[in-house]
Amino acid sequence: MNSYRHDYHVHSCFSHDSRASLEAACQVAIDRGLDEIAFADHADLGPDFPQDYFRAPEYLAAIARCRARYGEELAVCAAVELGEPHLYPDETAALLDAHDFDFVLGSAHYALGMRAAWREEFFVDPLHEAYESYFRQVVRLAAAGDYDVLAHVDLIKRDARQFGKLYDGPGPYGDMIRTALKSVVERGKGIELNLSPLRRGQPEPCPSLEVLKWYRELGGEILVIGSDAHSPDGVGAHVDLGVEIARSAGFARLATFRERQIDWRRI
Repeated sequence: MNSYRHDYHVHSCFSHDSRASLEAACQVAIDRGLDEIAFADHADLGPDFPQDYFRAPEYLAAIARCRARYGEELAVCAAVELGEPHLYPDETAALLDAHDFDFVLGSAHYALGMRAAWREEFFVDPLHEAYESYFRQVVRLAAAGDYDVLAHVDLIKRDARQFGKLYDGPGPYGDMIRTALKSVVERGKGIELNLSPLRRGQPEPCPSLEVLKWYRELGGEILVIGSDAHSPDGVGAHVDLGVEIARSAGFARLATFRERQIDWRRI
């Protein structure tokens, strides 16, 4: 039996930082032999992002067109990536109550104090304090946010390395990371294996194999794999390696979602 392969974190022109058409992304997914694609477009709620960019009715209509066109070759999942849903519970509830999404990613893009954790000026000494502040935000999101899957748990390392900064984790932040993962497990949520660092030439995904094993040891079962692609050429990138990493951490299946309910696929 062939291994199930999906990309559960793809952005399109409905994200403020992408111009990709859904159709182009679907075609690449088919060409690369994927079984399913999830368009997890940004609905970032923080102050640095345009609040009117994600147009849910138009997005969902585009999803319906892709399902009609590609449905016999590719499963197409309607998702959304919510930034800081724990800090904006009213806005989160309004969006999720008004529209039917299959799947919700919860992301931390800010450290405590709403410090933008993707900008170069965030990565100044003392770096340990900056990273600690970010992981404390992840802990809060994991415990209180409305999401199905916690995205890129240790994302901070990707941008640190992009700016040539040392990342000394995960060990020094292990207690906080484990606390976040415990919340995920206790709440019946999942995490994402985000492959975007690999596409940037970095040595490991988010999270690393070590952190993925922590999640498994804590009883974590719900896992998705995502490229975090913002253009069609990134769709499905390194997914086969992601499957191997998941297996190495003790996973034999991936989660898929419809109407925020889980179904399982063996890998």
